[in-house]
Amino acid sequence: MDIPWYGYIAIVVGIGWAAMVIIGSLGWSRSKNGSAKSNDVMEQNIATNKAVLAKLDSIESRLGVVEKTLTDIQ
Repeated sequence: MDIPWYGYIAIVVGIGWAAMVIIGSLGWSRSKNGSAKSNDVMEQNIATNKAVLAKLDSIESRLGVVEKTLTDIQ
């Protein structure tokens, strides 16, 4: 049984595809297990972002007062 040269290409591609499917499924199951940790991290990021936005709002209101004062002086 003599396999032509392009037959070997098909065999190598098939083996590579199977390896990628196996590796991908292992990676997906690992990321699925880590999703609880990522949810905690996301909640911490949301809380931090809300605190930063509150601080920026207070700075913006103070800058508005300073701008009004400078406009009144001119």
